[in-house]
Amino acid sequence: MKDFLLETFPNPDRKGCPDEKTIQAIAEDRAPLTEAVGMHIGSCSECYAEYRNFRKDWEESVDETPAPLKPVEIPRITVAPQRAHSRLVAMGIAASLLVICSGGYVLYRGSNQTEQVAMTAHSSDSQPVSARVDLFESGTLRGGDEESLTPLNQVTLPASVVHLSVVLPRFSDKGTYRLNVSTDKQGKNVIASGTGEAVQSDGEKITLPVTLDLRDAKAGAYFLATVRGTDNGTYYYPLQIR
Repeated sequence: MKDFLLETFPNPDRKGCPDEKTIQAIAEDRAPLTEAVGMHIGSCSECYAEYRNFRKDWEESVDETPAPLKPVEIPRITVAPQRAHSRLVAMGIAASLLVICSGGYVLYRGSNQTEQVAMTAHSSDSQPVSARVDLFESGTLRGGDEESLTPLNQVTLPASVVHLSVVLPRFSDKGTYRLNVSTDKQGKNVIASGTGEAVQSDGEKITLPVTLDLRDAKAGAYFLATVRGTDNGTYYYPLQIR
């Protein structure tokens, strides 16, 4: 079943994929496996491969003897009355997720109590929030060229998992984009990243839906960068994280 998921659902453009930090956090039991993310990992060969690699590395790094395994309840998957093959695929996804997730919840003892407290504090801000950023009338900063920068109105995002809807600047093209958050205009220190498919909405405007995990970001000034997949064109915008 694991090899089945690695080959059956190719997604080379990474459409709708959660960012790498989110997959790693789920694989290491630092974040909950929501129904939406679980369904995506179970139907995206690339995300499943990342999950399995992170899971393997994490389990190998655990030196202490694990407590008895505790099964994880997987969200129920409702299958529409379609062909029998579709029903079998959905059942296979659910069964595979149950297998890979039931190896989690390893409880440390003794000196690991401090880490458990930190994980509890971190989960308090893990509730996803929705936000909208309108760049339609905004100037851009291409490749760190400060002379081309037109200051934006205050753009503020919370230090949380953010389901973001970005209205791209005027004359932007549809297609696959990567959205990065970095501490510098050159994009060398990226703290969060996500990929989405920009589509036309509201007349001539192009909207990009993407999810960013900003839980590890400290409050302060950052740069929001849009990277178009076809030509790797990168544009920067000032961002504030609270």
